[in-house]
Amino acid sequence: MKNLEDENLAFIKHLSPDLFNRVTTINTQNYTAVPSKKGPLTLTYSHNGQNYYIHSKFNPEDEAEKLIRNANLQETHIAVLGLGAGYHLLKILETKAPNSRVLLIEPDPEIIKLSTKTIDWKTTFSRDDVFYCLGTDLNGLAQTVQTFIDLATFNNLEVVELASEVRFNPLFFDAAKKTVDNEIKSLLYDFKTRLAENAVVPENILKNIAGILKTRPAKYLQNKFTGKTGFIVSAGPSLDKNILQLKKVNNRAVIICVDTALKPLLKKNIHPHFTIAADPSYKNYLHLQGTENQINYFIVSDTAISNQVYRDFYPNMFSISLGKPIFRMIEENIGGIGEVDAWGSVISLALNFALFLGLEPIVFLGQDFAYTDMRNHCRGTSWEEKWIEYTRGADGMQRKEKQSITGVKKIVESRDIHGNKTFSSDRLMLYKNYLAKILTSTPQKRFINASEGGILDEIENKDLHQVLEEFVFPQKSIDFQALFTLPVIYNSQNKKKLLTFFKAKSDFFKKYRRKLEEIIANLDNAAQLPLHAASPLLQECEKLKNSLYSNVQNGEILEMWSQGPIYNFLKQASKLNGMVPDKTTLPAFVQLFLDYFRKLLPLVSGVVQHFDTAVNDLKETEIGEIPSKCLPEQNKRRD
Repeated sequence: MKNLEDENLAFIKHLSPDLFNRVTTINTQNYTAVPSKKGPLTLTYSHNGQNYYIHSKFNPEDEAEKLIRNANLQETHIAVLGLGAGYHLLKILETKAPNSRVLLIEPDPEIIKLSTKTIDWKTTFSRDDVFYCLGTDLNGLAQTVQTFIDLATFNNLEVVELASEVRFNPLFFDAAKKTVDNEIKSLLYDFKTRLAENAVVPENILKNIAGILKTRPAKYLQNKFTGKTGFIVSAGPSLDKNILQLKKVNNRAVIICVDTALKPLLKKNIHPHFTIAADPSYKNYLHLQGTENQINYFIVSDTAISNQVYRDFYPNMFSISLGKPIFRMIEENIGGIGEVDAWGSVISLALNFALFLGLEPIVFLGQDFAYTDMRNHCRGTSWEEKWIEYTRGADGMQRKEKQSITGVKKIVESRDIHGNKTFSSDRLMLYKNYLAKILTSTPQKRFINASEGGILDEIENKDLHQVLEEFVFPQKSIDFQALFTLPVIYNSQNKKKLLTFFKAKSDFFKKYRRKLEEIIANLDNAAQLPLHAASPLLQECEKLKNSLYSNVQNGEILEMWSQGPIYNFLKQASKLNGMVPDKTTLPAFVQLFLDYFRKLLPLVSGVVQHFDTAVNDLKETEIGEIPSKCLPEQNKRRD
């Protein structure tokens, strides 16, 4: 008959063969399991010839109750730092609110092995409300946090530390806390951004569909420049210090710039080969506005960009997918166009695009993530154009720029790459941390920071002239003109498929809209109905809510129009969790569905309208061969 330890090890092997191997082959003996005075095993830790108790030597189970006494176990999310013998974790699971989610973080395989003597692993770690990160992989922890956090219920994170274990591994646990904090901030920021964008992304994609078909798919660029040096140019204040040196590149390397840096580069007669644009708002189009007759090369754009970009730049555009659900559905009909990861800031898209091209080394310029010299950006941006328009003289413009910084809600003090004090913001730090995560997770690539300011200190720092001497000047010129001969996305077959797809989606949402209108009319008076009459109506509401997801695509499409109604519904429904409709609760259940369906109705109408418009736009679209663009002789010479 198997004992507890054997059963636990068998479960761990099933859970993760890699973890099982680490646990069973561990050689260190820092920890020892010994009986306590009351019987349950306790743990001791040997350090510098001294033995320290991780749990009470008298009664570790009673101690666990005291440990969690001051913890708020009614919080929606609880993080437990340190497993030890597991007694405190078991007490938390016994005591916490039913809907609370628990995340265990334990780095030490020796601790994990000893816990197999004290707790039932299968019972504990098979629960739907328990998440865990076992080991020292912080990237793995970041991924676990993304599944652990339920945005519909998240209010706050309660942290419970097994202090007697944490103090012997402070560096890891400090890094783990920062990782969890950063991931939660990232998730909340991303979610708030999606709520704020509302329907902009899917509406832009459908408005752009005819323009998208006129552009080249970015898939033709994958690994096109393997081994070539790449520059990623951002519009941080430090760019002013070395921008002119980029003229010396002379097509011997690939220059990628974010949209905000395009105008500053063009004003110095420097032509980036790829300008990255991703923000769907009209205000970001202003970074490109007016340059359509100046650029010599290409805009690389997400398909959800403002419609004006496709209108003005399509002969010079590559379209790229960021994995938006509605565009993945479109790709099922037109074929993949090339997908790149991106999050939050355009700089993360620029970096992933540089990796997509196969560039190495990848060199950053103007990437400050800080208010270097108490400035927001380098000279020549579209913001500066606006400030000049509303102010008089350089002094007025500088005042306006400083006001834009002092108006930031959360200023963060930091140290720049030279060790000097500088200032950043919580949002810039969030972007920087995300970029650093990409950099550190790609150790096989070489990254260089050639910015002359800012706080990006996770990679090696070199002066730009050194980079040019070592990586650029020895290279031959690259033929970027050949890219103009690549074919566009459009063909008659994918147009036909899209028309069928859009028409089918429009028809579904028209029917769903009629059902919403009918059930809203019935719900208006349902709170006054007797329970036996209202119950079938509530069942019909649940059925209608779920029918949206009978085809996963339909649910994803409506969620792209807005997650607000769904988020609010789940928030309100969590308050009714465990209740059943009766005379007292019936009005609350009726109101829950009434609010939800009323908010869905205009969204569904918007979906219908934009799919119908996309159908009409496609019917009117016939795209002949787009002629190859040749650089004017004057542009060839000045490059």
